[in-house]
Amino acid sequence: MRKNLFLNFIGFLFLTLSACKNSAAPKTIVVDTSPEVTKVVFEKSQKMSMEIGGMVCAMGCAAVIEKNLNNTRGIMAAKVDFETQKATLTFDAASLTPTQVTEVVLNTGEAYAVNNFELLD
Repeated sequence: MRKNLFLNFIGFLFLTLSACKNSAAPKTIVVDTSPEVTKVVFEKSQKMSMEIGGMVCAMGCAAVIEKNLNNTRGIMAAKVDFETQKATLTFDAASLTPTQVTEVVLNTGEAYAVNNFELLD
């Protein structure tokens, strides 16, 4: 009985160790980590300001709206000021309309409202 148990254990151990053996050579992946600077040129640069209602905090509301605006293709730079409840930004008027810019804010959350947006010189 002990002999059968011992042989079963040795057989199990052999199968386990031989099944885990990976004979394939490891795959080498080359990743280019050199910094690449992409310069975006706007066809028609336009500045805009708007009042944003519904913000209740600087870190959760204003920061998230600012991040969403800055991550939108066609917006060069956006700054949201929680104290004044105002956003100022520069966008490419050839690829975005002011309405599309305000939709970025409105799509950030149901609590936000855009008022008095104006194009600046």
